[in-house]
Amino acid sequence: MRSRLYMLVLCLLCLALAAGACSRRPRSTADVPRPISAKYAISVAPFTQPINASQLIVGRIPEDQGRIPHDMLLALDMQLRHVLMTDTRRQYTFIAPQNLPPDLTTFHSSEQPQALPRWIDYGKKQGAQLLLIPQVLDWHEREGSRAGVTQSAHVRAEFFLLKVDEGTLMNRSIYEEKQVGLTENLLTVGSFFKRGGAWVTAEDLTVDGMRKAVKDLGL
Repeated sequence: MRSRLYMLVLCLLCLALAAGACSRRPRSTADVPRPISAKYAISVAPFTQPINASQLIVGRIPEDQGRIPHDMLLALDMQLRHVLMTDTRRQYTFIAPQNLPPDLTTFHSSEQPQALPRWIDYGKKQGAQLLLIPQVLDWHEREGSRAGVTQSAHVRAEFFLLKVDEGTLMNRSIYEEKQVGLTENLLTVGSFFKRGGAWVTAEDLTVDGMRKAVKDLGL
């Protein structure tokens, strides 16, 4: 009886891994991101968190939005620098946080995204050809430890690539994850074991989002 239970669990794990692999496989060559030409210089803006609709490039503010501490935004800037410098083979210009214009973080009463023109103007002032804008839309830190949690980490991060001279949004990468245990969702078994079977922090999840953005945006 016990051996049959083990075999059932093993079969379920195999099915979960197969399903995850299939879900990640592009459906056609059109789904494969095209690399950005090396002729383009890419400037990287600091991480920000929109807190009202007018600060959005596109999309919407999540309900019960979790706010990220300012020092964590700075930590994510360093993490993104590391990912870009190690996972890609191109040069970047990293814009200092103090160079962010004040109007990107002040309140404007609007229910519609309005930030694209301001980011385009910002990119022009920085002399950028392509501007990579990383943003945290939702941030909920892990409550507990690597061994066990009362509340797992949950983040939503978005990455925008703007073509400054044309004033257009070239591409966008969205990453959202709330870590769950194996008993809650067998489809996450691959990522759970990849993380050493540990409960990770919101920062760890966001780094995964950065690596996804590198692939999605063709960096």
